[in-house]
Amino acid sequence: MERVIVIAVFICMMMTALLTAHAVAFTVLGEKCVWLIKSYRDLPKEKQNLYDPGLVVNGARNGLVLWALWFVLGAVLSYVLTPFLVVVFLGVWLTAFFSGRSFKEKKYEKYKRS
Repeated sequence: MERVIVIAVFICMMMTALLTAHAVAFTVLGEKCVWLIKSYRDLPKEKQNLYDPGLVVNGARNGLVLWALWFVLGAVLSYVLTPFLVVVFLGVWLTAFFSGRSFKEKKYEKYKRS
């Protein structure tokens, strides 16, 4: 059972490291990272001009930090309660990840240029 706990915590901490690395890249590079955001990149040029790329990058960065904290919580709970909780944490993240990849006008409303 100890080996399963180690694997579960390792998975959560690797996800935390990957998400944190992306958040740091978004912080350091700023607006240059806007092309990494698929839902923004798929917009036509005239729609892209309606949104502030800096705000879009900041929003994506904040989302990455929140997901990193989600996996830290997953690592702690997998260690304390049961290592099989890692499946729940990965499942929730994958569901949110794949549902959030498409462009939603309402989601980008807060990033409009003034």
